[in-house]
Amino acid sequence: MAGKQGQLPMVEPCCVLVHGLDELASAVARMLLLAGHAVAMHEPSPPAVLRRKMAFSDAWYDGAAVLDGVEARRADCDPDLLVGLRSGTYIPVLNHPRIDVVGRWPWDVIVDARRAPEAKGKNRRSDAELTIVLGPGAAAGSDCDLVIETAGPDPGAVIRSGRAKAESHFGGRCKYPIVAPTNGMFQTRRVIGEAIATGDLLGLVDEMPILAAQSGRLRGLQRSPRSVRAGDAIAEIAERATAQVSGIDRTDQLIARSVEFAIELEQQGSSFSLAGVRW
Repeated sequence: MAGKQGQLPMVEPCCVLVHGLDELASAVARMLLLAGHAVAMHEPSPPAVLRRKMAFSDAWYDGAAVLDGVEARRADCDPDLLVGLRSGTYIPVLNHPRIDVVGRWPWDVIVDARRAPEAKGKNRRSDAELTIVLGPGAAAGSDCDLVIETAGPDPGAVIRSGRAKAESHFGGRCKYPIVAPTNGMFQTRRVIGEAIATGDLLGLVDEMPILAAQSGRLRGLQRSPRSVRAGDAIAEIAERATAQVSGIDRTDQLIARSVEFAIELEQQGSSFSLAGVRW
């Protein structure tokens, strides 16, 4: 039965697996947890996330990370996963191979938030009752059930048939990253949020100094020490001193709300077309 006018009826919580650990995946997982769903995140390899204060990615390395009041914890064994799913007090982070993660729990919904389009092109519709892909790399109706736009003029629009618009190599978020000039070990003493002046030393790749090409505020920074390859993004400087460097980005929050709403409508068996809907 419907609630007040303009509101959706209450739905049963479901079990959701989110692939990815960057800022968008983290925003989605956090919102779904706060909406009452049992949520876990999955990243089988060390994540190379720059905006680490806007994501749960450090939990993969450090065992735990907090984002806007919600904690994620690395789940190295089944009890860690089960406690997180059942209690809702934290989001378990799984680093096992994908085939093990998908098969170890009856997921109702799988959200693929990975940046690399090539990782999302295979048919995943049999992995869960509802499969959602964020951004390019899959076709709704064949590879997955729904695709949600993450770029262009309408982020958060839900597509039932077809593909999302293409994004840049860096996901459309970090347009001008500072990249490693060569293969080597990146090391830095900088911290996210620092004020940076043009020419400041950001760190070293082996013995090669990495200098800031502009002034601003350090918004993204690769973990240190970390092995990098030439061309890998290692830092990001925001021009504005007031730029957001921690917490959830407004666009990511918009997309996360869209994911939550799409799940609710699917649970209700709605036949209403979501394509082009804005929140």
